[in-house]
Amino acid sequence: MNPDKTDYRPSRVRKITGWHVLAGFVVFFGIVFAVNGIMVWRALTTFDGVETAGAYQKGRAYNHLLDRMDEQRELGWSAELTTESLPGPAHRTKLGVSFADSEGRPLQDLDVEAIFWRPVAAGADREAKLAETGPGQYEATFDLAHPGNWIVRVAAIAPGGETFVTENRVVLRD
Repeated sequence: MNPDKTDYRPSRVRKITGWHVLAGFVVFFGIVFAVNGIMVWRALTTFDGVETAGAYQKGRAYNHLLDRMDEQRELGWSAELTTESLPGPAHRTKLGVSFADSEGRPLQDLDVEAIFWRPVAAGADREAKLAETGPGQYEATFDLAHPGNWIVRVAAIAPGGETFVTENRVVLRD
């Protein structure tokens, strides 16, 4: 066979050297670290602010909380909350709460406190003592910092020491 009459041409083959492998590893891990860095940055900058003071202690006291909930259920009390926007400073809100026993009779002479708290904004909480305005009817006015989603926690203590706590979510609009 005559070598001049073949169409075989040697191709240029690139050899993979140690430097190529090193560069591949550096590029691969550089991309991994960059993506992880972006995800950490996004996680830290998009924290929604939900806070729970004393989360560890609350977790440890959970069984005690369940016992208190059982005691409250045995009381058979009920509470109905109403909110009303008032004229005046922005977001002034009147909270009304009606308490009744297991037979529907109004509960009188309760020591009632309420707190409006925002699950996503620290420092905007407002609390007040509610005044009895009629049989089983209690009211207070709150000056809230923002419209929107609020959680209202109402705690009532009877003269005999019985306690009742209710928590409701309310949305206040402009």
